[in-house]
Amino acid sequence: MGYVSEEGINHECKLCNQMFDSPAKLLCHLIEHSFEGMGGTFKCPVCFTVFVQANKLQQHIFAVHGQEDKIYDCSQCPQKFFFQTELQVSINFLSPTQNSRK
Repeated sequence: MGYVSEEGINHECKLCNQMFDSPAKLLCHLIEHSFEGMGGTFKCPVCFTVFVQANKLQQHIFAVHGQEDKIYDCSQCPQKFFFQTELQVSINFLSPTQNSRK
């Protein structure tokens, strides 16, 4: 995953420029972006289980669902994602000049 790298390196959210000290914290933050304006609940995109904390949804996804359950395909690379915000960040990362003109 090009936009989420190793521990100990600062990880920037490409949507709001907030910094995180691990890829897991950045991913949890991206989950929160996915559910902005939805009443503070987080629904699993695969099995529709609802959580009140983004990190609980993140733990659920890693424990219960595998790579084959990812529902968003990237048109720029072979990666798949659970959340549309992950996909958008990946697309922005892979083609920054194209997306900076928007």
